Amino acid sequence: MPKRTHDEAQPKLKLYYFDIQGKAEAIRLLCKYVGLELDDYRFKDRSEFMEMKQNGTLAFGQVPMLEIDGTKKLPQSAAILRYLAKMGGIHPEDDFVAALVDAALDQEADAFLGPTVASYTTRFGIALDEAHTAAASKLIGEETMPRHLAALEALLAQSSTGWLAGTKEPAACDFAWACRLGQYLPFKDRMFPTPLRELQDYPKCKAFKEKFFELPEIAAYYKTSAL
Repeated sequence: MPKRTHDEAQPKLKLYYFDIQGKAEAIRLLCKYVGLELDDYRFKDRSEFMEMKQNGTLAFGQVPMLEIDGTKKLPQSAAILRYLAKMGGIHPEDDFVAALVDAALDQEADAFLGPTVASYTTRFGIALDEAHTAAASKLIGEETMPRHLAALEALLAQSSTGWLAGTKEPAACDFAWACRLGQYLPFKDRMFPTPLRELQDYPKCKAFKEKFFELPEIAAYYKTSAL
């Protein structure tokens, strides 16, 4: 599928999220990479988010949320990434390769579910005291995340292009994983040991992360972005 050209018409896209990288960053970067214009709306404060959540504006009461042409609303970061990748011309046309992209996206969600639950216990209806939270974080950092990174390392070893689904250019899954490896792991020092945060035992994961952030469009984004 050819990458989108700048003279092609596109719907009006508005992304709602907080003024942080988080789960919205992969979406911002994908739009930058394929040349989609995005209104990157960042809440002024948490009360603005809560108001939109309570009045039903936010589907599922969560962000990121993508608004299309002021009327359609799309929640969930993976769904948004797939939608924009198709619009931008980088989603595989081959059904099997597209399924590989989906599988890698689903695996990203699986890999980081544990850390998310351990960090935001009450959001998931779980009450953990400090000792149990510390124990869970230790297990995630020493056993669970290394297992997921080893699987990612093996997946990259099979790729002839350096991208997770073997595509010629980054697909939706690559944006999600690169942001996790480059912007999430390094700052979770209370959960992950330094060698893991620096991907010392995962050279292909490290090379993948570096390759992604060295893409001209991505590098250009961070020359002008405050985050």
